[in-house]
Amino acid sequence: MSSTGTPVYEPGNYSANRPQYKPDLAAKIVAFHKTANPNAATDLAVDVATGTGIFARQLPQYFTRVIGTDISNAMLESARHSTGGGSVQYIQSPAESLSFLQDQTVDLITVATGAHWFDITKFLQEARRVLKPSGTLAIFGYTGFAKFTKYPQCDSVLRNYGLGDDMLGPYWEKGRDVLTDGYFKYHQELARTFWTGIQRQVYPEALEPNPTPIYPARVSLEPHVMDFKVTWRTLRQFLSTWSPLDIYQKKHPGDQKLCDSVIDDMMLISGVTDLDEEVALNWEQILVLAHSPNLALV
Repeated sequence: MSSTGTPVYEPGNYSANRPQYKPDLAAKIVAFHKTANPNAATDLAVDVATGTGIFARQLPQYFTRVIGTDISNAMLESARHSTGGGSVQYIQSPAESLSFLQDQTVDLITVATGAHWFDITKFLQEARRVLKPSGTLAIFGYTGFAKFTKYPQCDSVLRNYGLGDDMLGPYWEKGRDVLTDGYFKYHQELARTFWTGIQRQVYPEALEPNPTPIYPARVSLEPHVMDFKVTWRTLRQFLSTWSPLDIYQKKHPGDQKLCDSVIDDMMLISGVTDLDEEVALNWEQILVLAHSPNLALV
């Protein structure tokens, strides 16, 4: 973990083995951006907690200028050297204090699978400060859990890997529950602070089995954030990127690497022996969209 409490990732492993976002995701966000004002500007987009710039690189085709921010300089260095990274400016900055930005100068803020680590109230206050009256906030992510289409007996094994008391559960930094709850707390705080046009889309329906009537999510009929195709081998590589794994292994130095053990268990109960067999999964994912509350002041 970093000194700020935010998870520390190994940039090369993270960049190589994390899912890419759907190619049309940025277009969907831009379409929402223009729903309140068809002439809403596309001068500046800021991708907060950009990591290795995986999503930031989708934005330059829609915005004149794109900035990616992160508190990790190592992540930003990886982003700068990634293919297509040259069209994005990268600045080291915490999400809750974008002090290099003047008031009401940003058209779009995005956060790709990082908003659960933030102080929600402080981040939304800062987002409101820097967004133009016609500005848009888009936060989205995937829980890392999924429904196995062919091997449903693996659903609980994967979830236990991430949340089990004898596995990674105790080693997550505070904030993981914000993501596994489908960013409900963001929906709640956005509504409380008068953001407009709020949408929270989840997939699949099982991600929110008991929706609240006050802040209900919209269930999508298809994946809207990512559609990650994996084999057992690449699923193992993905599980190796989970931030608490390193802490777990240091506390259990004599154990087999946990992500390898979990893949072995899932393959055994599925009767599978080929690591390169493709695994059909419906990944849990969330997209939250909102227009700046400053819009009401125009």
